[in-house]
Amino acid sequence: MGRFPLAAILVLAVALAAGADARTRKTSADWDDLGAEFCRLTLAGDMAGLRPLLSESLAGAIVAAAGNPAMPPARILFQTYANEVPNCTADTRNGALVEIKRSNAGGGAPSWSEYLVIVPERDGTSRIDDVLFATRRSDTLRARLDHFAATR
Repeated sequence: MGRFPLAAILVLAVALAAGADARTRKTSADWDDLGAEFCRLTLAGDMAGLRPLLSESLAGAIVAAAGNPAMPPARILFQTYANEVPNCTADTRNGALVEIKRSNAGGGAPSWSEYLVIVPERDGTSRIDDVLFATRRSDTLRARLDHFAATR
């Protein structure tokens, strides 16, 4: 009888720890849903739908660049290459980065990864503040937008 309560306590402790670990994983930086919505909206070319996902600063940079005829449409603007591919998946890498994988059907070429930079906003939400493109470290959405704004 003395062993049963001890075993029950151990089982309860393990269950509580597992539950706490699951809650921590759910509430700590998991931006897969944000990334999936980003994928859905960029594939659709839905700039208006993307707006609530973007930081105020990034949205302002897009507005500043708008009007430049060289600026690509939303379907292309947020990706590394001009190749339109039908597949886009998202995977949280850490508290600030979401990997976006783009490819043809079945993961076929062309395929590449880029990264969403996630930042906290003053209202307590977290939003996309930049896209790090696959070509080189200095190639980012913000750098491209700055160029479009400067050459309008």
